[in-house]
Amino acid sequence: MTAGISGQRDVWRGGVATWECDEMGHMNTRFYVARCMEAIAMLFGLAGLPRLFAPASVTTLAVSTMHIRFLREARAGSSMHISAGFTAIGDNSAEIVAMMFDSASGECAATFRVGLGHVATVDRTSSPWPEAFATRVAGELVETPRLAMPRSVGKPPAKTSASGARAQHLGLHRLGQGAVLQQSCDPFGRMLPQAFVGAIGDSVRNIITPLRELCAHHRERRGPHFGAAALEFLILVDDMPGNGDCWEVRSGLACADSRTMAIVNWMLDPFSGRAFGAMEVVAICFDLEARRLIPIAPSAQAEMAGWTIPGLAL
Repeated sequence: MTAGISGQRDVWRGGVATWECDEMGHMNTRFYVARCMEAIAMLFGLAGLPRLFAPASVTTLAVSTMHIRFLREARAGSSMHISAGFTAIGDNSAEIVAMMFDSASGECAATFRVGLGHVATVDRTSSPWPEAFATRVAGELVETPRLAMPRSVGKPPAKTSASGARAQHLGLHRLGQGAVLQQSCDPFGRMLPQAFVGAIGDSVRNIITPLRELCAHHRERRGPHFGAAALEFLILVDDMPGNGDCWEVRSGLACADSRTMAIVNWMLDPFSGRAFGAMEVVAICFDLEARRLIPIAPSAQAEMAGWTIPGLAL
């Protein structure tokens, strides 16, 4: 074990493969989450609870909240590592902070704050931590670095306001739909966090793309250099869908300013209307040549006001 930032542990090392990158030329957000989940498994193992994601385990971890800040691009071929630590421990819950670094430059590429529950693998009921584990973690808590604190999102509510009926009332568009396949599930038949983020990410393209084109229309310089990128995610999970479940994503623009667009996405059961979870995406227009933010022109903001859905939140 090597020490990390503020007492964090070194829990993952690897790199960015070309096939993990999207059309913007950097690592797709679902793979940030996948690496974070690997890091969490290592963190719990080092603290005395290994193999919580193994098929034979009687308990596992269930993500309840996740806040991510994307600080720098992770491009193909980059070497990366993650350090992490526990920030809180409850009877059957825990909070962790993780930071992903570019191993060559030492610069932080992303931060993660994750709320987790300890649940039985059979019925998903809460399960208390082993006493020795809880005592050990309580003595190793770390502080959350300022860099990992929210920038453009608030505190997640205790429960999402999402539902099929509310989506209809607000006029949220169906931007994605599909079914949970076995390869997208953990060993216990629940959708993986990275698959959840991937499904919403693929769906949100259907609003990000027209918003990006709207912004480009109000700029003097146009052309293929105009892209989009995520700055921040806030995720709230009610209950991950299971193997074979169908899902739909309903989304809308919550607000926009001169720099960012906030889009709220609800993942719902298309038949019952119950919520699986929700994710707020804070996105920017992105110059693919200069690799930096493109401001949103006042005229574009004025047009976006017609897209905005008042009161839309997680």
